[in-house]
Amino acid sequence: MKIYNYQLEQFIIFLHSLELERRASRMRTRLKNKLVEQMQRITEEALAIDKEYYCYDENNQPIVENNKYQFKNFEARNQDILELTNEFFIIEQNEANKEMLLSVKDSVLNHSPSTFKGADADIYDGICELVEQIKYE
Repeated sequence: MKIYNYQLEQFIIFLHSLELERRASRMRTRLKNKLVEQMQRITEEALAIDKEYYCYDENNQPIVENNKYQFKNFEARNQDILELTNEFFIIEQNEANKEMLLSVKDSVLNHSPSTFKGADADIYDGICELVEQIKYE
């Protein structure tokens, strides 16, 4: 399953919101933990990018004005952050992940709330596209 970094947060929140029992809940938690690990990695990388672009004072402390960090090159920093968010990672569709992935696919497609509207409908559609990538022969 190919997941872009910008999809992580909404996917985690959606999975967390599902009312599941027993095995389905455990499988959801396993996937959610993998997604949270990736989210933490991305957060650390984004902070490293920010540190590269901070303006620093004579004491080597980041300069903050009006509760906002000051950047040397805001456009370049934003470009680097954009590139990071557009990167993806893969959750392999192998035997080790088979039970987890198939269970989550079933939970999303068959055990989600039956109606959505507005932004929630768009989020659900995107999550369905993610889990529909899961195919085992």
